[in-house]
Amino acid sequence: MNEKIIPIKPTSEEQRWVALMRLNKLLGRKEIKKSIRIGRIEVDFEWRSKDNLWGRFGGGWNWHVGAQWSSRTILIFCLVFMVRIGRARP
Repeated sequence: MNEKIIPIKPTSEEQRWVALMRLNKLLGRKEIKKSIRIGRIEVDFEWRSKDNLWGRFGGGWNWHVGAQWSSRTILIFCLVFMVRIGRARP
């Protein structure tokens, strides 16, 4: 095998993403995640600190109230934490 390896120079946007990932790894995330399963129902609780780099809910958002649903999952946002209720696949 005589393959030539061509180095690829990352774009400035890619360099920013890599820097962000390194910073996330360095700082760590302050969070609590708990899960329980009752029969075919899965319930997940997730709380993140507002001090996380991207906020509690990502994208810099720290507050979220409301609900979202699909055919298998309900997401409930209660200001500073999230509860996910879903049906497990059989």
